[in-house]
Amino acid sequence: MTDFRQADLSGSTFADMGSVRRVVDGLTEESPAAGTEPVDVPGWPRPQSFPVRECLLTVLNEEWEHRLYAERDLAVLEKRGPGTLVRAAADEAST
Repeated sequence: MTDFRQADLSGSTFADMGSVRRVVDGLTEESPAAGTEPVDVPGWPRPQSFPVRECLLTVLNEEWEHRLYAERDLAVLEKRGPGTLVRAAADEAST
């Protein structure tokens, strides 16, 4: 079983999708009811336990929204015509 309490689910790259998949695959019926391990560092939110279900829903919703934005942006670029995606990638790389 995956130790979902210690998994790093931050970020939204394709590499992170594998991390999310491993965590989801390792869930049991009891896992979402568990709590996370509070972190022992200063910052926000203050160290406390969060329901695993709430954390998973947050990550999955964020990934979904990122996908929607990417699909929207790609559709706009595709409408602009051939070469737009290449130019947009070059512009992004130069900044």
